[in-house]
This record gives sequence, structure tokens and C-alpha cells, in this order.
Amino acid sequence: MKVLVAEDNALLGNSIKRGLEEEGWVVDLARDGKEALYYADASEYDVLVLDWMLPQISGLEVLGVVRGKGNDVPVIMVTARSEVVDRVQGLDRGADDYLSKPFEMIELVSRLNALYRRSIARGSKSLTLGNLNIELDTLRVSIGGRPLDLTGMEYNLLVALAGKANQLQTRTVLLGLLYPFDSEPDSNSLDVLLNRLRRKLAGADVEIETVRGKGLILRVA
Repeated sequence: MKVLVAEDNALLGNSIKRGLEEEGWVVDLARDGKEALYYADASEYDVLVLDWMLPQISGLEVLGVVRGKGNDVPVIMVTARSEVVDRVQGLDRGADDYLSKPFEMIELVSRLNALYRRSIARGSKSLTLGNLNIELDTLRVSIGGRPLDLTGMEYNLLVALAGKANQLQTRTVLLGLLYPFDSEPDSNSLDVLLNRLRRKLAGADVEIETVRGKGLILRVA
């Protein structure tokens, strides 16, 4: 997953960048609003983290420009402002979440993962990959019209991979999406879950490829 962090405090910005990279995210760091807009125009991101009080162009103005261009990327506003009216203003401009300083890294990571999960196939009611169909509103999965019985964890893993079909998903990112930030899943828990899901997907026009030492890719056959 790829995130743009816009933060003018060098110490905090570097700390956020390092912490997210340790969680498997790809991070671009902008030091002011003008640079943030440049990054947002030049690349696609899964989530934006915008500090409210950025130099040159405020984070709130950056948000307005991004939304004005029809970009519905999930956005977390980060600020020292604590007044309700300020939070409402950010949400009214199109922010998806709001985080007040100071905050713990665990909270930011948890909120980013939650936003990313909600944003998969944003605006779509279903994902169709060959004969595999995933109804995101009803959580129903079928292969060629035949219902597929999945556990909650199997469904979450399938959607995480299908939402980024043909793209590499690192094990670290997948574990972050599937398990709470402060949990410690068994070292082979993802492999056990993956093996069960692969068996159930027999007959589907997709395959989950393991890229040794890197992660997983769901490919359409």
C-alpha cells in the first residue's frame, strides 16, 4: 500500500515515515502543501495523511483541491486543533478521518488500515474476476454462480488481494490488515489461512501466487 504523508515538522514527519515503512507501507513525505499537491497529482495513493497547518498551502486547502479534482482517495487530517468546529470543517471538506496531536503510532496505523479496508473497490458494490464474484455490500462470494462458504478471515484476505489484483501485497501489509495492530499472530497464521483459501478457490479463474520473500499476488487466469 502507498501513502502520502504531508508534515512540515521534520522530526515528526520522519518518524511517521519510518514507522509506516516498518509496517510494510510505501511512503512519500511532503514538507509543505505545494509539494503535497505535486505528489498527489503525480502518483496514486491508497491513503493521504495531511497535517492541517502546512506551509505555503494548508492541509485543508490541499484537501479541497484533491477533492475538487474528483479524487476520492481516503484522507486523514492530522492537527493540534481540538475544537469540534475545526474537526467538522475538515470532515465537511471531504476528510475521512481526523487525528489530533499528539498521537501514538499504533493509533495512526490502525486508522490507516481501517480506512484502506473500507476503500477497497470504493464506489463499487462488487468485484468480478473471471468467474469469481465478490459482493462487497452483502459479503457474498461465488464461483460461476455457485456460493462459496468463507470464514470472516478468509473473506478479508480474499478482498485484500482481489482489491489489488495483479499487484504485490507484502506479508507485513496483509498481516496489518487482517489482525489488530497490537496482536501477535502465529508466524504461520497467514500461511494456514492462505492454504484454506486456495483450496476453496478451486475452480475459480484466479490463482494466488507466492512471491518468495516478498508477498502474495492474486492473478486472474
